[in-house]
Amino acid sequence: MPQPPQQGQGQGRRGGGGGMFMMGANSAHGTVTAISGNDITIQDEQGQVYKVETGPNTRIRKDREEVKLSDIHPGDVVVAVGNLDDQAKTVGAMFVMVLDPQQAARMEQMRADFGKTWTAGQVTAKQGLILTVERPDKVTQTVTVDENTEFRKRGPDGEEDIAFPEIKVGDRIMARGSLQNGGFVATTVDVMGPRPRGERRSGGQQPGPGGPPTPQPQTNPQN
Repeated sequence: MPQPPQQGQGQGRRGGGGGMFMMGANSAHGTVTAISGNDITIQDEQGQVYKVETGPNTRIRKDREEVKLSDIHPGDVVVAVGNLDDQAKTVGAMFVMVLDPQQAARMEQMRADFGKTWTAGQVTAKQGLILTVERPDKVTQTVTVDENTEFRKRGPDGEEDIAFPEIKVGDRIMARGSLQNGGFVATTVDVMGPRPRGERRSGGQQPGPGGPPTPQPQTNPQN
């Protein structure tokens, strides 16, 4: 099973935040149990049932191609990204992606590794070489950096190297590294660009210009 690599200096510049996007608080994934009208019912591995509400502007992808709602069937594993109401267990979907078995396995591996070999969230405090991050699952985690940590900022025009002092409270980050002595030590920290307009809109609304990238599981979970 592929593992997120432990990047250090001099390694390739790949990735983007798709993992963070799929793992974020605005997504749900599971196995399709029913389809009724424009709604997809899914059940995750914990047995929770979500209703995915699609609309005319919901983008649906399967095998990296745009497809229609009619191409989704019970038994498929899907990721729905949009406006998640965790109490009502509904997702107003901007994107729905049908995963093949390998993609589904990779996503489960990413979820299992979250907080261990990679983490993501919003910086809520910064003290010395320690960032305090609120993750999408509302868990608070500290990220420690050292002289070997690489820092990058990612945006619509690409990425650039930055220095640790440029990271501010309020930034959204994705960090890769490992747990050491109970704390997360980062080998790379990526600062993600501004949240795209329309990211939190429901499936019946058109995303703003330059909306969020369609999440696409890759062979390497950091992509």
